[in-house]
Amino acid sequence: MMLKRLPLVVFLIGSSSAWAQQVISAHSGVIHLVEGQVTLDGKQVAPKFAEFPDVKNGQVLAAEDGRAEVLLTPGVILRIGENSSFKMISNNRADTRLAVLTGSAIVEVGELLPSNAITVVYGDTHIEVLKRGLYRVDADPGKLRVYDGEARVTAGDQTLIARKGREVILGTVLAMNAFDTKDVDALMRWAARRSEYLSQANISSARSASSSGYLGSGYGYGGMGGSWAYNPWYGMFTYLPYGNGMYYSPFFGYPYYSTGNVGYVMPTGGSRGSAFPVSGSATSPHYNAGTGSYNMAPRGSYSSGSNSGGNSGFSSAGSGGFSGGGLSSGGVSSGAASHGGGSAGGMGGGHGK
Repeated sequence: MMLKRLPLVVFLIGSSSAWAQQVISAHSGVIHLVEGQVTLDGKQVAPKFAEFPDVKNGQVLAAEDGRAEVLLTPGVILRIGENSSFKMISNNRADTRLAVLTGSAIVEVGELLPSNAITVVYGDTHIEVLKRGLYRVDADPGKLRVYDGEARVTAGDQTLIARKGREVILGTVLAMNAFDTKDVDALMRWAARRSEYLSQANISSARSASSSGYLGSGYGYGGMGGSWAYNPWYGMFTYLPYGNGMYYSPFFGYPYYSTGNVGYVMPTGGSRGSAFPVSGSATSPHYNAGTGSYNMAPRGSYSSGSNSGGNSGFSSAGSGGFSGGGLSSGGVSSGAASHGGGSAGGMGGGHGK
């Protein structure tokens, strides 16, 4: 019988494998991480180990003196900065809709499954995400920036298609201009670090799930096409592409592996270094999901300090390390793993620029 709880709760359901786990969720809105003062309908979001509250329909999540990260449909993450808030209109994965009320929101779309849809509302303007990419919506004045991807912007009888490097002024009359995608701020740099942390947790999760015989979706939630999966060592969720797929996070360029290829592929152009040695040979086949073809990539160890073809303007966290595991409040971590500099984990962590 399914247990009914308000927050999403992670349960370990098998002792033979540390990876055997399951979560209860079938909708967008899981609050994955909070830093500083974050409220849900005016009440402080208090981190608890392995419990992840969710933003229900009609509720408002506000980062006052803090930041927050929210899981939407599988492969899609919403991040809001200080003095920012949004209202959940619909948490249905087939029609996820949210309204940006104040501040700034960044939507990272690593994978947009055919059965899922994401729409961001600002005032009377609707922004429909059409492709994987990186999108930022600012309030007062209203503005959409497409760092990568494609979005349909509709206000009344006006419709614009915004692609990479285009900025749309959101008002009574829509206006579109070009902008410099290298123009980033503290919120964008934080979003880049968070993308890196999830990528690192992905490698650990994909390897563990693969060694446990898991080759498809189902650990976590998301169904066919990929799923969010909880990593107990890092104390956070990450995304696992389905089958033999892999991709790089839009704009930031960090690799995400499926369980079917984590032991056989290496990231190449557009990545921030290689993930880890995978074979005894000098090269390994790398599957490019964008082209549907394979190429050869060098072996190596993960080096987040390098960026071979990624986007400039970002520096990776710390010295390429990771400190995480479990939940934290006020920068104090508890739980699983620690790997050098930086900080990560779910429902808490440091509040760096």
